[in-house]
Amino acid sequence: MDETALALVTAAITSLITGATGEAGKGAWTSLVAMVKKTFGKKGEQEPPLELVEAVKVEDRDVIELSEILVERAGQDAEFASELSAWLKDVKVLAKSDGPTNVVAGNARITGPLIQGRDFSGPISFGAPPPGAS
Repeated sequence: MDETALALVTAAITSLITGATGEAGKGAWTSLVAMVKKTFGKKGEQEPPLELVEAVKVEDRDVIELSEILVERAGQDAEFASELSAWLKDVKVLAKSDGPTNVVAGNARITGPLIQGRDFSGPISFGAPPPGAS
């Protein structure tokens, strides 16, 4: 599975469910649901992705699981991959207009402090100042 694509899809979905995309994010969510219904709602397809989309929106859970399903399907279905890519571009534009969306996802292991944000200026330090610093 493409880890970069997984991180991008996870970040996009997270930005929508956390409200980082503002009011315009509702339209992006609706288009995600329509895309999933179109792709996974075909005759003979399993329905869990549709249920998972609703669970993610309502309960703010299973974002990575949903992202994995979407990325896996994109690797198997060129038409869906194209639709997902276009959707990601739209969500990225929305998220940029409202600020940063930071995501730690996948198999990331954080062993120390983590700062996520945008437009930092000046020094950032953790713990006691180094010897000789005033």
